[in-house]
Amino acid sequence: MQRLHFASFAFIFALMLFAGAFVVMNVPEAQALRSDDGAVSVTGLARTAQHISVTVDISATVGDPLLGLVYRIEPSDVPLDAPIVLSFAKRADLGTLEATAVYQWNSSLGMWVSIPSIVADTDDVLAVEVLSLGDFALGVAPNVSVPALLTAQDALRAKSPVGTRGYRFLTSYMLPDGVSVLWPETRIIGGCGGRIGAGDRAEYSSFAQTMNVLVNDVQTPVVFTVVGEWIVAGDGTGCPASLPLKNQEASML
Repeated sequence: MQRLHFASFAFIFALMLFAGAFVVMNVPEAQALRSDDGAVSVTGLARTAQHISVTVDISATVGDPLLGLVYRIEPSDVPLDAPIVLSFAKRADLGTLEATAVYQWNSSLGMWVSIPSIVADTDDVLAVEVLSLGDFALGVAPNVSVPALLTAQDALRAKSPVGTRGYRFLTSYMLPDGVSVLWPETRIIGGCGGRIGAGDRAEYSSFAQTMNVLVNDVQTPVVFTVVGEWIVAGDGTGCPASLPLKNQEASML
């Protein structure tokens, strides 16, 4: 009887170990997808029902401040069921050892956007959490002295689409031989009398100008582009004459 009891206990214990191993192997973080060159891995796949693929986008333009290759992670521009983690290897053969940021291409704005949600930053890996997919690349974050660009904002506002009830101004910079990158600290919103009204669709326009500014303490010609994202009413009725378009003031927030 004693031997039978011990054997039964050993069998049950083995089952528990097997079950534990099964659970560990099936947590979302344990399921990963890698690019063919091993530079990019996607984890958290069990959180989403969507099929995800990773390829090198050989058609993408790479320039300052991007480093290495551009990776297309699809389905592009489709919200995910839940956040997933993208991990990028810092490798000498890809020229990404100095990477400090992960950028994502925004096709609507026509610029690269730095992803703020960094979950890991080591000598070997830079990982971010995302809720949408598309084109991604490693890069650096140069210290660019961005001017106020009030003239560009006024020029855009004066040419707002018919039926505009609100807007958002975003500024991008482009270094010599570089690509257009969003400067996150220059977001401006506004609308009728300074308040954003309801609209049916979004339209985009832009105004660009070249200025010599400090980049990492060196005078550099930089192309700045102010992009206007307009909230437009489909029936063409914009702001009343008594409430012209203007920037939102701090007291309205």
